[in-house]
Amino acid sequence: MTLRKHGILLWMAALLAPLSVTSCLPTFDVDVATPEPIKVDLSMDVHVYQHGKDDEKATESQASYRAAMNSRRDRMQEIQELKNNRFIGENREGKVEIRNKPAGEYGDYVAKTVRDENKDREFLMRHESEEKGVGLGKIREEQWRHWQRKSFPGEWVEVEDPDGTGYVWEQKEAAGG
Repeated sequence: MTLRKHGILLWMAALLAPLSVTSCLPTFDVDVATPEPIKVDLSMDVHVYQHGKDDEKATESQASYRAAMNSRRDRMQEIQELKNNRFIGENREGKVEIRNKPAGEYGDYVAKTVRDENKDREFLMRHESEEKGVGLGKIREEQWRHWQRKSFPGEWVEVEDPDGTGYVWEQKEAAGG
């Protein structure tokens, strides 16, 4: 064997030696369990679309749907801030409603924000009604229940009157209270 080949073999043996030693080291267990189970709160929407001869109309509808969703996402923080300040609440039609309108320009801003939010919500509810082939009233009730559940304690929500004759506004209570 030439000196060069012998040197390469020694070099490879030197590189592989630590690998063989590490496999002989004692192993130990690591406990990665948590004292309480990990809790995950997940919310998901599923939309099913059918493509066919009305593809152009469907494409326009999808563009409008995406625009409404994007507008709502862009104003989400504003809506939450208005809820936190108790200016608006969730009504029984699945929309937001002004409960305490501030004076002046800020009051105008609140009214415009509510109008824009409700326009998008109405479009999306009508879209869902057509997609599912169910009445708009059923979709509105589903949205009303959805927003009641998602509201934080202290926010205004419209609820059924305890005697069942109508609806009343109340501030949502904490889960335990």
